[in-house]
Amino acid sequence: MNEIKQRKGFETRSYKLDANSEFVEVEYNSIKDKLKYKIHLTEVGNEIQYEADNVIVGKIFVGITSIITLICIGVYFLGNPEKPGTYVANAIIWGAISIFGFLKPHKDDILIVNGNKLIRLFRKKPNEEKVMEFANNLIKIANDKKKEVLINFDLNEEQFMGNVQWLLNMKLIDKAELEELKSEYKLKQLI
Repeated sequence: MNEIKQRKGFETRSYKLDANSEFVEVEYNSIKDKLKYKIHLTEVGNEIQYEADNVIVGKIFVGITSIITLICIGVYFLGNPEKPGTYVANAIIWGAISIFGFLKPHKDDILIVNGNKLIRLFRKKPNEEKVMEFANNLIKIANDKKKEVLINFDLNEEQFMGNVQWLLNMKLIDKAELEELKSEYKLKQLI
């Protein structure tokens, strides 16, 4: 999976990975922002994290404000209030708060971190399985690209050893691969 398009409320996110390219194309649209940019694959992280708001309190508050709005409307139309304007004003105020609560997007994101650029995906848009498939595929391709760039046998020994040590520290290779690369480098230098 090399592309994902997501929409949540008034916010859209689109990530496209061209197999022949070295970039992830990002498009982000919200009420106030419209961004389009590219992230180089070597700047993409290799770790997935989760970030969410604690929405229980917010849902309870929106529920209470909605009930207050319905009560005010009910009393205005079905009761015989002494001051009907008070009930209309309360219904408008509490209704506006309820609508804002429904429209405000809450954070429920998957983050790709441990790189120079952060990639933020909606966790459940279109569904969690597709999001995780895209995230894991992106990490794999980015890690392969980092290895391709950093494992260069034409570098001097200090630079090469620094590169492969960095790959080990980032957990892109293990100790066995590190030793294999060091041996291969020394062999190529003899030839």
